[in-house]
Amino acid sequence: MPRRASRHRSRPSGPLPLLPARGRRRRPHPLLDDAALRREAIDARRSLLARALRGPHWRALAKVDLAGMRLIRSTAVSDGSTRAIVAFSRTGEHGALWLALGAAGVTLDRRRREQWALGLSSVAVAYVANTTIKQVARRPRPQLRDLPPLIPTPTQLSFPSSHAASSFAAASAYSSVLPATPLYVVAGAMATSRVHLGVHYPSDILIGAALGTVAAKAVRTTARLAGWAEERQDARHHPTSAEPSAPATDPQEDPVR
Repeated sequence: MPRRASRHRSRPSGPLPLLPARGRRRRPHPLLDDAALRREAIDARRSLLARALRGPHWRALAKVDLAGMRLIRSTAVSDGSTRAIVAFSRTGEHGALWLALGAAGVTLDRRRREQWALGLSSVAVAYVANTTIKQVARRPRPQLRDLPPLIPTPTQLSFPSSHAASSFAAASAYSSVLPATPLYVVAGAMATSRVHLGVHYPSDILIGAALGTVAAKAVRTTARLAGWAEERQDARHHPTSAEPSAPATDPQEDPVR
Protein backbone atom coordinates (compact mmCIF):
# COMPACT_ATOMS: atom_id res chain seq x y z
CA MET A 1 0.00 0.00 0.00
CA PRO A 2 1.52 3.34 -1.02
CA ARG A 3 2.41 5.77 1.75
CA ARG A 4 0.30 8.90 1.97
CA ALA A 5 2.20 12.15 1.52
CA SER A 6 2.35 14.40 4.57
CA ARG A 7 0.29 17.56 4.46
CA HIS A 8 3.05 19.59 6.13
CA ARG A 9 6.13 20.19 4.03
CA SER A 10 9.47 20.19 5.74
CA ARG A 11 10.98 23.68 6.14
CA PRO A 12 14.25 24.10 4.29
CA SER A 13 17.32 24.84 6.38
CA GLY A 14 19.16 28.14 6.01
CA PRO A 15 17.91 31.65 5.23
CA LEU A 16 14.92 32.04 2.97
CA PRO A 17 15.54 33.62 -0.43
CA LEU A 18 14.44 37.22 -0.84
CA LEU A 19 11.42 37.64 -3.09
CA PRO A 20 11.27 40.52 -5.54
CA ALA A 21 9.18 43.45 -4.35
CA ARG A 22 5.82 43.94 -6.01
CA GLY A 23 5.06 46.94 -8.13
CA ARG A 24 7.39 49.14 -10.12
CA ARG A 25 10.98 48.05 -10.23
CA ARG A 26 13.43 50.45 -8.56
CA ARG A 27 15.98 52.06 -10.80
CA PRO A 28 19.58 51.80 -9.58
CA HIS A 29 20.92 55.05 -8.14
CA PRO A 30 24.54 55.75 -9.13
CA LEU A 31 25.39 57.19 -5.70
CA LEU A 32 23.41 54.98 -3.35
CA ASP A 33 24.45 51.80 -5.16
CA ASP A 34 28.15 52.66 -4.92
CA ALA A 35 29.53 50.98 -1.81
CA ALA A 36 32.40 53.46 -1.44
CA LEU A 37 30.09 56.48 -1.60
CA ARG A 38 27.71 54.85 0.88
CA ARG A 39 30.60 54.46 3.30
CA GLU A 40 31.45 58.14 2.82
CA ALA A 41 27.89 59.14 3.70
CA ILE A 42 27.98 56.92 6.78
CA ASP A 43 31.30 58.43 7.90
CA ALA A 44 29.90 61.94 7.42
CA ARG A 45 27.27 61.40 10.11
CA ARG A 46 29.18 59.01 12.38
CA SER A 47 29.64 60.83 15.68
CA LEU A 48 28.33 60.86 19.22
CA LEU A 49 25.55 63.24 18.19
CA ALA A 50 24.62 61.06 15.24
CA ARG A 51 24.31 58.02 17.49
CA ALA A 52 22.11 59.97 19.89
CA LEU A 53 19.93 61.70 17.28
CA ARG A 54 19.01 59.32 14.50
CA GLY A 55 16.30 60.21 12.05
CA PRO A 56 15.51 61.77 8.69
CA HIS A 57 16.41 65.30 9.79
CA TRP A 58 19.87 64.27 10.92
CA ARG A 59 20.42 62.28 7.72
CA ALA A 60 19.45 65.36 5.69
CA LEU A 61 21.88 67.47 7.71
CA ALA A 62 24.63 64.91 7.11
CA LYS A 63 23.99 65.04 3.37
CA VAL A 64 24.26 68.83 3.39
CA ASP A 65 27.45 68.56 5.43
CA LEU A 66 28.99 66.14 2.95
CA ALA A 67 27.87 68.24 -0.03
CA GLY A 68 29.41 71.37 1.49
CA MET A 69 32.65 69.55 2.15
CA ARG A 70 32.78 68.32 -1.44
CA LEU A 71 32.04 71.81 -2.78
CA ILE A 72 34.83 73.51 -0.82
CA ARG A 73 37.32 70.68 -1.31
CA SER A 74 36.77 70.67 -5.07
CA THR A 75 38.07 74.27 -5.29
CA ALA A 76 41.63 73.03 -4.66
CA VAL A 77 42.72 72.95 -8.30
CA SER A 78 45.86 75.12 -8.32
CA ASP A 79 49.10 73.61 -7.03
CA GLY A 80 50.52 77.00 -6.11
CA SER A 81 47.53 78.14 -4.07
CA THR A 82 47.25 74.72 -2.43
CA ARG A 83 50.88 74.89 -1.27
CA ALA A 84 50.25 78.35 0.17
CA ILE A 85 47.12 77.15 1.98
CA VAL A 86 48.97 74.12 3.35
CA ALA A 87 51.74 76.36 4.72
CA PHE A 88 49.20 78.75 6.25
CA SER A 89 47.17 75.92 7.78
CA ARG A 90 50.22 74.38 9.40
CA THR A 91 50.80 77.54 11.42
CA GLY A 92 47.55 76.77 13.24
CA GLU A 93 48.56 73.29 14.40
CA HIS A 94 47.92 73.04 18.17
CA GLY A 95 47.12 76.78 18.16
CA ALA A 96 50.79 77.62 17.52
CA LEU A 97 50.13 80.87 15.62
CA TRP A 98 47.86 82.25 18.31
CA LEU A 99 50.01 81.11 21.22
CA ALA A 100 53.04 82.79 19.65
CA LEU A 101 51.05 86.00 19.15
CA GLY A 102 49.96 86.00 22.78
CA ALA A 103 53.46 85.26 24.06
CA ALA A 104 54.84 88.15 22.02
CA GLY A 105 52.17 90.47 23.43
CA VAL A 106 52.92 89.44 27.01
CA THR A 107 56.64 90.04 26.46
CA LEU A 108 56.52 93.30 24.52
CA ASP A 109 53.33 95.06 25.67
CA ARG A 110 53.81 95.47 29.40
CA ARG A 111 50.99 97.99 29.75
CA ARG A 112 48.41 95.44 28.56
CA ARG A 113 50.14 92.29 29.74
CA GLU A 114 47.10 91.02 31.64
CA GLN A 115 44.89 91.22 28.55
CA TRP A 116 47.43 89.33 26.47
CA ALA A 117 47.70 86.70 29.20
CA LEU A 118 43.93 86.27 29.14
CA GLY A 119 44.16 85.70 25.39
CA LEU A 120 46.81 83.04 25.89
CA SER A 121 44.64 81.33 28.48
CA SER A 122 41.61 81.44 26.17
CA VAL A 123 43.49 79.70 23.34
CA ALA A 124 44.81 77.04 25.72
CA VAL A 125 41.38 76.38 27.26
CA ALA A 126 39.73 76.15 23.84
CA TYR A 127 42.36 73.69 22.61
CA VAL A 128 42.04 71.44 25.67
CA ALA A 129 38.23 71.50 25.54
CA ASN A 130 38.26 70.74 21.83
CA THR A 131 40.64 67.80 22.27
CA THR A 132 38.48 66.38 25.05
CA ILE A 133 35.30 66.58 22.98
CA LYS A 134 37.09 65.08 20.00
CA GLN A 135 38.12 62.04 22.02
CA VAL A 136 34.51 61.53 23.14
CA ALA A 137 32.80 62.10 19.79
CA ARG A 138 35.43 60.17 17.76
CA ARG A 139 34.12 61.21 14.36
CA PRO A 140 36.47 59.99 11.60
CA ARG A 141 37.93 62.45 9.14
CA PRO A 142 36.57 62.63 5.59
CA GLN A 143 37.75 59.80 3.35
CA LEU A 144 36.51 60.70 -0.12
CA ARG A 145 37.62 58.42 -2.90
CA ASP A 146 37.81 61.15 -5.54
CA LEU A 147 38.87 64.02 -3.24
CA PRO A 148 41.55 62.70 -0.86
CA PRO A 149 43.09 64.83 1.93
CA LEU A 150 45.87 67.17 0.85
CA ILE A 151 47.68 67.35 4.19
CA PRO A 152 48.62 64.80 6.89
CA THR A 153 46.98 65.16 10.30
CA PRO A 154 48.16 64.21 13.83
CA THR A 155 45.00 62.15 14.45
CA GLN A 156 42.15 60.69 12.40
CA LEU A 157 39.48 62.40 14.53
CA SER A 158 37.50 65.21 12.95
CA PHE A 159 34.84 66.67 15.27
CA PRO A 160 35.23 69.47 16.23
CA SER A 161 38.08 71.33 14.52
CA SER A 162 40.88 72.43 16.85
CA HIS A 163 42.05 74.95 14.25
CA ALA A 164 38.65 76.63 14.32
CA ALA A 165 38.35 76.47 18.11
CA SER A 166 41.77 78.00 18.83
CA SER A 167 41.44 80.58 16.04
CA PHE A 168 38.06 81.93 17.14
CA ALA A 169 39.07 81.85 20.80
CA ALA A 170 42.07 84.01 19.86
CA ALA A 171 39.98 86.36 17.73
CA SER A 172 37.51 86.87 20.56
CA ALA A 173 40.17 87.30 23.27
CA TYR A 174 42.76 89.36 21.38
CA SER A 175 40.13 91.76 20.05
CA SER A 176 40.55 93.73 23.29
CA VAL A 177 44.12 94.66 22.27
CA LEU A 178 44.04 94.34 18.44
CA PRO A 179 41.52 95.30 15.73
CA ALA A 180 38.75 92.72 15.68
CA THR A 181 38.06 92.59 11.93
CA PRO A 182 41.52 91.34 10.81
CA LEU A 183 41.54 88.82 13.63
CA TYR A 184 38.22 87.30 12.58
CA VAL A 185 39.22 87.33 8.90
CA VAL A 186 42.36 85.33 9.69
CA ALA A 187 40.41 83.01 12.01
CA GLY A 188 37.79 82.34 9.32
CA ALA A 189 40.47 81.70 6.71
CA MET A 190 42.27 79.31 9.04
CA ALA A 191 39.08 77.36 9.73
CA THR A 192 37.99 77.22 6.08
CA SER A 193 41.44 76.03 5.00
CA ARG A 194 40.84 72.77 6.82
CA VAL A 195 37.79 71.99 4.68
CA HIS A 196 39.62 73.14 1.56
CA LEU A 197 42.40 70.65 2.34
CA GLY A 198 39.89 67.82 2.83
CA VAL A 199 40.47 67.05 6.52
CA HIS A 200 37.26 68.47 8.05
CA TYR A 201 33.56 68.73 7.37
CA PRO A 202 31.87 72.18 7.53
CA SER A 203 30.04 71.16 10.72
CA ASP A 204 33.41 70.49 12.39
CA ILE A 205 34.38 74.08 11.63
CA LEU A 206 31.11 75.64 12.81
CA ILE A 207 31.07 73.77 16.12
CA GLY A 208 34.78 74.44 16.67
CA ALA A 209 34.29 78.18 16.09
CA ALA A 210 31.38 78.26 18.54
CA LEU A 211 33.41 76.32 21.11
CA GLY A 212 36.34 78.72 20.83
CA THR A 213 34.11 81.77 21.23
CA VAL A 214 32.42 80.29 24.30
CA ALA A 215 35.81 79.34 25.80
CA ALA A 216 37.12 82.89 25.41
CA LYS A 217 34.02 84.37 27.05
CA ALA A 218 34.22 81.83 29.88
CA VAL A 219 37.87 82.72 30.58
CA ARG A 220 37.06 86.43 30.50
CA THR A 221 34.10 86.00 32.87
CA THR A 222 36.11 83.82 35.25
CA ALA A 223 38.92 86.38 35.37
CA ARG A 224 36.44 89.16 36.04
CA LEU A 225 34.80 87.22 38.89
CA ALA A 226 38.19 86.28 40.34
CA GLY A 227 39.29 89.92 40.28
CA TRP A 228 36.06 91.00 41.96
CA ALA A 229 36.50 88.36 44.68
CA GLU A 230 40.12 89.43 45.19
CA GLU A 231 39.09 93.05 45.59
CA ARG A 232 36.46 92.04 48.16
CA GLN A 233 39.05 90.03 50.06
CA ASP A 234 41.57 92.88 50.04
CA ALA A 235 38.93 95.34 51.23
CA ARG A 236 38.02 92.97 54.08
CA HIS A 237 41.62 92.57 55.30
CA HIS A 238 42.68 96.18 54.68
CA PRO A 239 39.70 98.43 55.42
CA THR A 240 40.07 102.02 54.34
CA SER A 241 40.28 104.64 57.07
CA ALA A 242 37.12 106.61 57.70
CA GLU A 243 36.95 110.08 56.30
CA PRO A 244 37.64 112.80 58.88
CA SER A 245 34.45 114.31 60.23
CA ALA A 246 33.75 117.98 59.86
CA PRO A 247 34.69 120.09 62.88
CA ALA A 248 31.87 120.67 65.31
CA THR A 249 30.53 124.17 65.44
CA ASP A 250 29.46 126.05 68.54
CA PRO A 251 25.65 126.38 68.51
CA GLN A 252 25.98 129.83 70.15
CA GLU A 253 28.42 131.05 67.54
CA ASP A 254 26.88 133.12 64.81
CA PRO A 255 27.59 131.42 61.47
CA VAL A 256 27.33 134.73 59.66
CA ARG A 257 29.88 137.36 60.62
